[in-house]
Amino acid sequence: MLDKNMTVEAAVMENPKVLKEIQKLGAEYDFIAMESLEDALKSLGTNYEDFLKKVQDQVEFKDMDRVYKMNKEELINYIVNEIHPYELEMTEKIDEIFRGAIKKYYRERGEQLFVIYEVILLIKAELISHFSSEEEFEFKDALAGKDVDFENLIAEHEKTIGLFDRVKYLTRDYKMNAKEPEVKELNSLMEELDEDIRRHIYIENEILFKM
Repeated sequence: MLDKNMTVEAAVMENPKVLKEIQKLGAEYDFIAMESLEDALKSLGTNYEDFLKKVQDQVEFKDMDRVYKMNKEELINYIVNEIHPYELEMTEKIDEIFRGAIKKYYRERGEQLFVIYEVILLIKAELISHFSSEEEFEFKDALAGKDVDFENLIAEHEKTIGLFDRVKYLTRDYKMNAKEPEVKELNSLMEELDEDIRRHIYIENEILFKM
């Protein structure tokens, strides 16, 4: 649930629509991420109550009707067998295209692409570690009926969102100027992965971890 005293970063984590709405107001996310949501909105010329009406109950993710009907075991199996493999496959594909594009277009824009690629590599490492931990420890304990402290996973989710927010900033919301077909494809794939990761985190934080 959103709260006016939480940081903008925490609010975006709670409800990804917050980011879209503050960007509509002309905000640069990096400059206000650590401000309280209320203070940031005041500086943008709007108040918290009006903003809340725009974003509450409007988390828009695909295939959520199916997710809401799942029990704990079904949801964990869905995450492990469908979401994790898909996101790792997407990450590998993005990695491969970046390596090729940096080499192919190094004279024209290699340094620009490499700055973004460095963050992508951090995301890749974070996802591999995070998914492995979930599958080997927290999810197995949850299925065994043990009490599980999900605070560490939630903190890692926040770190991952922060990395994606950095990529969004560096690519101007996944709209890098692109004559090159590889760069156009990267824009599309990175945005698709970003949206899927935010959906994934919402499913865990707001549904699974509260079961």
